[in-house]
Amino acid sequence: MSELTFFSDFTSLSQKDAGKWVEKCSTLAEAALKDSSHEVHVLANVLLLEQYFNTWRQGLQKEGKELAPVVSITMELLWDYLFGTKTPSEFDSYANCLYACTLEDLVGEELTTEEQNEFYQKYFNHIDFQTIPWVVLSSAAVLMLELVSIYGGKVEFDELKDCDEVSFLVIDDMLNQLNDVCVELAGIECPSCFAKDVIKAMDEALVTPLFQSIVSKVQKSFLDAMNTEPQDYEKLREAYRQYAILPEEFVCDFLDYET
Repeated sequence: MSELTFFSDFTSLSQKDAGKWVEKCSTLAEAALKDSSHEVHVLANVLLLEQYFNTWRQGLQKEGKELAPVVSITMELLWDYLFGTKTPSEFDSYANCLYACTLEDLVGEELTTEEQNEFYQKYFNHIDFQTIPWVVLSSAAVLMLELVSIYGGKVEFDELKDCDEVSFLVIDDMLNQLNDVCVELAGIECPSCFAKDVIKAMDEALVTPLFQSIVSKVQKSFLDAMNTEPQDYEKLREAYRQYAILPEEFVCDFLDYET
């Protein structure tokens, strides 16, 4: 077959090559956008997060719940950067505290400053954690801190200091998670929890129409980011407010699976 690129026709790939594409997707994304600006990199990531965000919101609405305010606030700050109404220096404290809180939830790392603890109390205390899509928050926090670093601001975490470009790690996190979810949503048989059975089921899920449709949406997000002029970002945002990463019939099962 021809060399894989980010915009390869995923539906035509064999199971083996589909697995290679998913494994290399962030690297392929970097190559596809290597000549694009930081803003285009951020926009591509944000369009993906919007679709994941919308899927989670749809699932919550069916259960009579709303997203935690911190999710909407965080997405709004990223859009403000893209619209040119906020610079990274205006959200550096927020980004550092948000990242600390995502580490506390995801890996149990303790909050170390008074500011971080106050942030947690303000945005996370007494919150129904089902109303928080952590993939969105953790990915958004990384994006924000990468921008803070690029523009010379204060980054309190060594792993995100000295960044010189916006990464595409959000794609890896999102696709790996959705690959796992698609095993159940697409009805792939997984006879046990042994690694060989789980890996086989996840490989089979890669060539299902459901997962292929997800990859198509990922690719479209990048094309839209590359081809949209800044003056049209608001129109693009309005369009993506209607998009979800999964069909509506799966949103409740998705939410149950993830929480």
